[in-house]
Amino acid sequence: MQPDNFESKIMKSISKILIFLSLCISFQIVGAQNVEVPELGEGAYASVMTCGPGKEFYESFGHSALRICDTANGLDIVFNYGIFDFDEPNFYLKFAGGRLNYFVGAQRFEHFISEYQYYGRSVTEQRLRMTKTELQRLYELLAENSKPENKYYKYDFFRDNCATRVRDMIVASMEDGDKPLFNPDKGISSYRDMIYKYSGATSPWWCFGVDILLGARCDRRMTSDQYMYIPMEMMAQFDTLTTLAGNPVSEPSQQLLPQIQKTTPPLLTPTLCFMLLFILVLILTLVARHKGWRLQWLDAILFSLSALISVLLLYLWFGSDHWCTKWNFNLLWANPLFFWIVCRLRKPNRGVTIALIICLVAMLLIWLAGWPQTFNSATMLIALTLLLRLHARERKAESGKRRT
Repeated sequence: MQPDNFESKIMKSISKILIFLSLCISFQIVGAQNVEVPELGEGAYASVMTCGPGKEFYESFGHSALRICDTANGLDIVFNYGIFDFDEPNFYLKFAGGRLNYFVGAQRFEHFISEYQYYGRSVTEQRLRMTKTELQRLYELLAENSKPENKYYKYDFFRDNCATRVRDMIVASMEDGDKPLFNPDKGISSYRDMIYKYSGATSPWWCFGVDILLGARCDRRMTSDQYMYIPMEMMAQFDTLTTLAGNPVSEPSQQLLPQIQKTTPPLLTPTLCFMLLFILVLILTLVARHKGWRLQWLDAILFSLSALISVLLLYLWFGSDHWCTKWNFNLLWANPLFFWIVCRLRKPNRGVTIALIICLVAMLLIWLAGWPQTFNSATMLIALTLLLRLHARERKAESGKRRT
């Protein structure tokens, strides 16, 4: 089904950035199905499958899945929690609003591995050290989840994705004494920190977009189990994770496919781009002061873009179900008050101008303090550019009053 005009270009652009946050999507859409649940044989095992990053921005963090293998019964299935349907009506609007359902699907292992081999992405396997009872329980839980009436779930970028579902299913199937022992004191990084760790160097423009959309909640420090929203972090933890009894949770990881696909960082980063913009606006402002120009066309462009971005941020905060887009202090620079300025370019309002200057200065102070939200360095340059033009307008208005 084709998206309507309301959803078209703007919603597609927003959704591409939000899909980037989804971290771990497999685009081979496999129909969830009723999986038969035989009694597993003695040689059966379960393993965590971790796939390496791909070339697309939404593949930067890899992917996680669970494999159940039982050669005695001819069973070798991979359960994938990162599936959604592009053909769902109003897809982009639902995705942008955080109301798109994801689902779990099952596919044969040879199909799963051949897909990642084709794209040159690595696949690593970690066999879980489970008792026969725990293994059987895990398989039954996965099969039950795969039924048409149970397969859908409410996806959350950081708290309920393809990796955290794998973690939760493993924990749910284990006896109390065999459950993983997570370290609650590991909280040295935030959700935003992890995004930069895995994609900051190769996808700076998408990180810039993500930083604009994410609010202060994403700067909270994480516990060790919360790190597992990123597949590669979960793989690293399972290599050293132990149970309450001190036993390893999994066997050492084994690489089934090497990482062939490489990513290349862009030459022009957002910080460099907006640094050049700031310098250009500064030069124009100085020349305009000497020549007596007003530069209303420049202010109309800058302030209109800021105001339009504020509409998006307000929608994501108050109109969407996304946990991570609440309390977004980017509204200090992407401020709806700029609509007033744009509508009254020829008649500056000193009160509104001063209010906007205070907001921009407050943002710079928050950036220096590093609390409660971390800002992208490029947005700080945007704030300085807006501050420069607001100050120039206020100075021009004051000089005009003195002349009269």
